[in-house]
Amino acid sequence: MLEELYLIRHAAPDRFSGVPYQIHPGPPLTEAGRREAAALAEWLEGRGLEHLFCSPFERTTQTAAAIVDRLGLEITFVEALREGAPGEQIAQIMPRIADLLTQVEDSPLKRVGFVTHGACIQATLLHTTMHKIDLSGHRYDYGNCAPTAGVWHGTRFDHLWRWELIWRPAQEAKGCLGTFL
Repeated sequence: MLEELYLIRHAAPDRFSGVPYQIHPGPPLTEAGRREAAALAEWLEGRGLEHLFCSPFERTTQTAAAIVDRLGLEITFVEALREGAPGEQIAQIMPRIADLLTQVEDSPLKRVGFVTHGACIQATLLHTTMHKIDLSGHRYDYGNCAPTAGVWHGTRFDHLWRWELIWRPAQEAKGCLGTFL
């Protein structure tokens, strides 16, 4: 049964590449994004991750590649973690996240990471706390609830999860606690 989940937002993408952002494959990482991904992979080392699930978009696959190269993990690419389509709302993303969580929870894996996008992270946080998490203190670039290469760490308590924004690029200390009470 899944006990810990790391929600990993992709590192900094090249928003000025001319590649449409919300349509597959989306833009690649910038040079700064590649450095963020490498720092993230280093930070994740020793945390006991067993498997990565990843969006098929270019910026997430490049972020995941840095993690896989450093940690030697297996990776599964899943459509459920893809970027929200133009006009797609969080409420429309939540069912695919709920289905993915059910599949992962039914596996023998205990500690996994989702390398994904801000909207999928928000949908996961809301779904796993029954909409009780307070994200008002977590607004980053373009309104995302995690910075690029940021990591929310979740631990399961019965059927609910406790979440903490535990890592941000260029920041060694823990981030802010996401409360859900």
